[in-house]
Amino acid sequence: MYIHMLGYPTHFGQMETLKLIAANGFAEKRIGYLGLMLLLDERQEVLMLVTNSLKMDLNNDKNPYIVGLALAALGNICSAEMARDLAPDVERLLERQPNPYIRKKAALCAIRVLKKNPELVEEFADKATDLLHDKNQGVALSGVTLLLAICSMQPSMVEQYRKHVPTLCKMLRGLLQGGFSPEHDVGGITNPFLQVKILQLLRVLGRGNADASDAMTDILAQVAANVEGSRNAGTAILYEAVSTIMGIETIGGLRVMAVNILGRFLANRDNNI
Repeated sequence: MYIHMLGYPTHFGQMETLKLIAANGFAEKRIGYLGLMLLLDERQEVLMLVTNSLKMDLNNDKNPYIVGLALAALGNICSAEMARDLAPDVERLLERQPNPYIRKKAALCAIRVLKKNPELVEEFADKATDLLHDKNQGVALSGVTLLLAICSMQPSMVEQYRKHVPTLCKMLRGLLQGGFSPEHDVGGITNPFLQVKILQLLRVLGRGNADASDAMTDILAQVAANVEGSRNAGTAILYEAVSTIMGIETIGGLRVMAVNILGRFLANRDNNI
């Protein structure tokens, strides 16, 4: 891997990475999968030789971290053929796996699978919405990211997902009103990453639809009024809130609030803002 980083050919090491992946220990597999992701890409024919090892590791019931390694590798370098062959295993992990660590990795891996095989969107459509109800915020963040990817790849799914706008608003309200959580706190704001993703998804679902836009008006007003913009995390949330307000069918009062926030951004001395 060091030789590869220096820019020299490393074809001689490709088979060694496959041998490490086929080993039984976690330490060997970790190095093997790291080498696989660095030394190979989806255009390499030798990549097809690792499909069987990936399938076995995705079905490993004893060590969830081995499953996580396989999902990370598949989500980074899988080809269309590999994605098609291993999609049922990713779908099974997304649906039946009780471990949140694996579920969130499976959701992110599913994005790569769907990019390589858009015709599989229907298989993952309902399972992606189930993640919105997960109590683990990491899983919920992965689920929202997967929904955004599905809406981007297949715009016809937007209409089907609009019924979940109340659920997304409830999630966002819980983040705004929730107490201090050290695990997810960033600059005094609870999980700004999830808040930003929810706002982005609401913008996609509310664009061009008056009913969906009306359902999210109250929560957007709360975000615009209550989020403190003195720190980067709050500024990011306010920026997404303004983009969402301007991107959906909102009333005039909410747009005035968004314009005022933009005015504060422009008056800020920080050039990044």
